[in-house]
Amino acid sequence: MTKIYDVFVKAFYIAKKDAKVYYFKAPNFTYGILIPVSLFLAFSMAGNMSSKLIVAGLTSLVVLFGTTSIEAVAVVLEKQTGTFDRLLTAPVSLFTIVLGKALAGFFFGLILAAIVLFPLAAVSGVVVMNPILAVIAIAFTSMAFSALGIVASAYAKWVPEAQMVSNFLRFPMVFLAGTFAALETYPFQLQVIARFLPLTYSVEALRNSIANSTVTLIYAVDIGALALFTLIFLALSTVILKKRID
Repeated sequence: MTKIYDVFVKAFYIAKKDAKVYYFKAPNFTYGILIPVSLFLAFSMAGNMSSKLIVAGLTSLVVLFGTTSIEAVAVVLEKQTGTFDRLLTAPVSLFTIVLGKALAGFFFGLILAAIVLFPLAAVSGVVVMNPILAVIAIAFTSMAFSALGIVASAYAKWVPEAQMVSNFLRFPMVFLAGTFAALETYPFQLQVIARFLPLTYSVEALRNSIANSTVTLIYAVDIGALALFTLIFLALSTVILKKRID
């Protein structure tokens, strides 16, 4: 128990450093919101979209783009500047470093989502039936997408490559995860593919928290899936970084 506590304390200080250096700057907030809003405006003008669909989908997209955009280059930049090597000389494990970097994106994603979700719900007239469940869904979403961004950053050797990998991971999800339309309206084959994408579970969990005041089976499965994706991405990032370092 003490060891787990020690890991999280060290990871928190790494996250605090990353948040100050990379995340909490005005351009990052602008970029994290601009692309998702532009995509949603384009699709909402092309057809009828329900307010609940817009609120849940746009919030998930903002977290996806906001966290992965910076996570996808943070490790690359630190490897190029030697900062990452200095972290490796500290008495912390590689997994702790990865966890710390994911936590930085986690906190950034929470703030971005809060900027979008509740004002958008108020403007559109959507009532979030259970705000606590919505915040929990956002928290698990933010952590999963932050870990996904580290996968791209761990794999890449330079910033343009990291951005390319990040976009390769993000944009298929945008159109296949039921963000712009109810997943039930998709062909069966696309519904199967969507179930392998973390964005699907994020959107679905948020829609459930908006529509229901209690925890449903679907919501519980969505949160479990996001937690599983987080563990997979963190483990994968650690393995990739270990191979790159060795």
